[in-house]
Amino acid sequence: MKVIDYLRDRGFSAKVVGNRLIVWPSIRLTQEERRYIKLHRLELMVEVAANDGEARRSHWTVSVTGYGPFTMIGEPMTHAEALVEARTRWPNAKIE
Repeated sequence: MKVIDYLRDRGFSAKVVGNRLIVWPSIRLTQEERRYIKLHRLELMVEVAANDGEARRSHWTVSVTGYGPFTMIGEPMTHAEALVEARTRWPNAKIE
């Protein structure tokens, strides 16, 4: 059984926003369920992120005018997230 199934079987939904795991309706969470979420937070985040339909990669090729292409390596992220990350350092960066 997947870790997320524990929550879904109890009528909860979850999503990942940045580095946060959001479970709702949070008002219905019992202490036992809160402990489970804390204990399995990273596993839950991986499962939820993997099932959102967006491709994620740990490396992206970055092109910046005046430099040769290079590889940006980090946490798995979508193309949009990688573009934001690259453009915080290199404003005109392009991601492949």
